[in-house]
Amino acid sequence: MLGVSLFQSHAQWRIERISARYRSSFPQAPPKPPIHARTCYCLPLIFESVQMFRRNTVPPVSRFSFRPAPSSSWPLHWIMGLGLLMLSLTIATHEALAFGFQDAVIQAKQLASQSYSPDPQIPEALSQIDQNTFERIAIKPSASLWQTARFGIDPISAGYIYDQPVDLYEVTPDSVAPIVFDKTKFDWPSQAFAQTVPANLGFAGFSVHYPLSGQDARDVMLTFLGGAQFSVVAANQVPGAHARGVAIDTGLPQGEQFPRFTKFWLVRPNPSDLQLTIYALLDGKSLTGAYEFVIRPNGSRVDVHVTASLFPRTGISRLGLAPLSTMYFYGQTGQRPAGQWRPAAYESDGLLMHTGEGDWVFRSLQNPATLRVSEFAADGIRGFGFMQRQTRFCQFEDAISRFERRPSLWVTTEAGFGKGKIVLVQIPTNSDLHENQIAFFQPAEVVDSAHPVSFAYTLTAGNSDVAQEPLAQVRRPLIGTVKLAADDKTEKAYRVNLDFSGGRLSTLADNEPVIANIETKGTATVQEQAVIPLPEAGHWRLSMLLVPTGKSVVTIDASLALKKKVISETWRYDLPSDLTRFGQMK
Repeated sequence: MLGVSLFQSHAQWRIERISARYRSSFPQAPPKPPIHARTCYCLPLIFESVQMFRRNTVPPVSRFSFRPAPSSSWPLHWIMGLGLLMLSLTIATHEALAFGFQDAVIQAKQLASQSYSPDPQIPEALSQIDQNTFERIAIKPSASLWQTARFGIDPISAGYIYDQPVDLYEVTPDSVAPIVFDKTKFDWPSQAFAQTVPANLGFAGFSVHYPLSGQDARDVMLTFLGGAQFSVVAANQVPGAHARGVAIDTGLPQGEQFPRFTKFWLVRPNPSDLQLTIYALLDGKSLTGAYEFVIRPNGSRVDVHVTASLFPRTGISRLGLAPLSTMYFYGQTGQRPAGQWRPAAYESDGLLMHTGEGDWVFRSLQNPATLRVSEFAADGIRGFGFMQRQTRFCQFEDAISRFERRPSLWVTTEAGFGKGKIVLVQIPTNSDLHENQIAFFQPAEVVDSAHPVSFAYTLTAGNSDVAQEPLAQVRRPLIGTVKLAADDKTEKAYRVNLDFSGGRLSTLADNEPVIANIETKGTATVQEQAVIPLPEAGHWRLSMLLVPTGKSVVTIDASLALKKKVISETWRYDLPSDLTRFGQMK
């Protein structure tokens, strides 16, 4: 019955889309704006498995634009006939491939009905090698998949901490063929090392390369390696913040679970194709999942459209959809750790959120002294992501890590992101080796074996404008502690300076009456505030003096306004009420 109801939902959705498209060439009133993040669009989206818009002539935004059909005077039987005709063509397109999303869904659902059984691990000797040795193992250039296509696949050998192999398959219109591990296709650190590698060692994952920086380039654009994690970069960037397939119980006392992708189906592209499709199977102790990834380079950005269906085995306390992870060690606020020579060390400087009400909120990151979990109301969230707004080498001075070249990652929600909240988990770290910032959407609905979860979103990697935010943005927060009187023995207040640029500020004259909106919810008194233009054109500074009022955490929401209209994002931050704890790191 589920399959029948899903088919009917998809048929109705296709009829609405085709009828709207057919009427688009005729004079009519403009359609209403799309209803954003409605869970009811989730079921039709599942049927993206039929791959009706796989052809490269259709941009991704068209493939996943969900909106009600405008009112029509066309006869219903015409619309129904057109819809059924196009639906039949859709099914024919689906049959053009030997494997599709629905096939992955079937496998995930069947797997969820079975007890979880971890995959066997590789020989211990290969899991004990260090990172440097592992990085010297590489596929030979002649062994890459799809030598004549724009997209190429470089399988990655198992080893080091990646000790559970994954299965890779190549999908064509006629077949689904396993990609067999062949040790002779790899370059190994030495001949002696190669002799220790079993013939059936297996793959840890793979990377996708594409000519991002030039026609003949082979730039690594996307990598699946370890757990449910994957990294995406645009042109002239290096890997930084990562995405995951799902997050389970992150930041909870019972400990986080780490399900993993166990199988990938790689759809062989044509030489001229501008997008690549990958299917994946996820397996873990508490759930299974089926995924579709459609990767499309888009100028200075790379878009990855993700469609997923999850099948819980048990109840899950905290399910995270579209999770992102990044590293923040030090640099923006607080003290520099003893012995650190760099001005700063972080992959992302803040979490940006576009709320269901249309507001833009930027939460600067910090390295806490203890575990911190922050939650933000996010019913109908439109987007969120980790931003790297510091893009000059002098801000980090690290010629190896190149933090200024790390990507910003932005999630544009599409289906399955109804009622819920954004969760930001911040973990103390004493180095730049660990990703200690995790953000995701947690749905409000119950998640258990009786409630499968389906959702879709587009992940975009690029520079700090990937979110296409129209308002002025916080470029740099400067925070310190000050005395209120000359005879004070200790600091009594925070001096907070926020530098804004972009949006309307780019064209404002220096004498415009820009004002500040500051909200502390009673946790601090604003003793001073001022908004002034800076010497650099288009840059303004909001300066405030905050005196904590009690023992609770000082919470700050601050933005700029002009003539009673907000012209900047809202900067959100927490500070300890005890000023002696400001900037402390564990």
